[in-house]
Amino acid sequence: MMTLAKAASLLALISLPLAAYADVEFTHPDPGSTVNSGDILTAYWKDSGEAPSLLDLRDYDLFLCAGGPSEEYSADSTFSQEDLALLVQDGLFERGNSVSFQIQPNLGSPYPDAYFLKMISRGPNNATAVNYSQRFSVNGMKGQFSERVWYGLSLTNDADSHQDLRKRQAAGATALYTVPYPEQSTGLTKYAPMARQPGTTITAKSAPPVFPTSAFSVARTFLPIPTWQTTLTAPQTLSTSGIENPATPAPHPKDDMELFLRRWADDA
Repeated sequence: MMTLAKAASLLALISLPLAAYADVEFTHPDPGSTVNSGDILTAYWKDSGEAPSLLDLRDYDLFLCAGGPSEEYSADSTFSQEDLALLVQDGLFERGNSVSFQIQPNLGSPYPDAYFLKMISRGPNNATAVNYSQRFSVNGMKGQFSERVWYGLSLTNDADSHQDLRKRQAAGATALYTVPYPEQSTGLTKYAPMARQPGTTITAKSAPPVFPTSAFSVARTFLPIPTWQTTLTAPQTLSTSGIENPATPAPHPKDDMELFLRRWADDA
């Protein structure tokens, strides 16, 4: 029977980014290499020599990811990287050890060694495994990273560069949250503005909608799989303060027990 400690170790092993521990080992893109957005790119992999064998795997999904942490496992790995795009869905291993795709320039920011590939492989009995490529750069990127990605990138840099990363993070986050929600049609993450705070006085006589209604179509057939997976809301900037009430507490009522008991008296 697997102990809790062994289960935690296995989960850490599977989640460890940027290293292939089983089944798939990426051989291209090369670590530290640079590719161009919009070009037809090809990823290559081989059998890592560890179980399960590639011959035992059926199909896979390939994602473009960005963020951190570095090669060493960190508890922050789940919260410091993001799937930017699903590049290949239900790819078949029987077609070979390579696949071609395009990286759209609006998926992320221009930042060195920020990108890597993630492959989720599936085999018999619904078994799955996750493997990662080495980091690489993408020229021509014109999009914005999320706060999560900037945080992950900060984990891969030394302390001297953290201040610059925070500035990039703040600028990127502000731009993302100001784009109207219906206009965010790319990526796997959407961004919602900070929740509105009530005013200090009540002046409105009615409650009209704050934003216009969204257009919609009634579904008459099965809908496609949603193109986004997560919605992040801008953090609250509201701050409050309070002081102790200096008023003297009112005294407890006196001589009211008889009046209280009289309520339960039987008048019959």
